[in-house]
Amino acid sequence: MSDHYRETPGPEALNDAIRTLWVRAGEQQRSLTADEQRIYQVLVAAWAEATQTEQGLAA
Repeated sequence: MSDHYRETPGPEALNDAIRTLWVRAGEQQRSLTADEQRIYQVLVAAWAEATQTEQGLAA
C-alpha cells in the first residue's frame, strides 16, 4: 500500500482538461476519437462530482 495521497483535481482543472480535449479536436477539424470520448466521459463525471463536493463545502 502506498503512503502517497493523490489529491483529486478541482472543478477548474477538470474543466480545463475537458476544454483542452475539444480544442485539440477542433484544431484538427475532427470529432473526438473513441479514446478521447472515454476520457471526456470520465472527466465530465469527475467534474460533476467535484462541483457537487465544492458546493457541499460552501453550504
